[in-house]
Amino acid sequence: MTIIGMPASTFFATLSWPFIFIILAFVAYGIMKKQDEQIDDSEFEKSVKGRGGAAK
Repeated sequence: MTIIGMPASTFFATLSWPFIFIILAFVAYGIMKKQDEQIDDSEFEKSVKGRGGAAK
């Protein structure tokens, strides 16, 4: 069976990569968000606020 002149397995492998990429992007975002919540940035935030660079 061919779809647009390609074997079906090749067609579906080509068709599926954008969805796989988007799902992996959400997974990476979730991991980074979880790690960011665990890191204590209070020392950095104080120094930025002291210079007037952070929103007050």
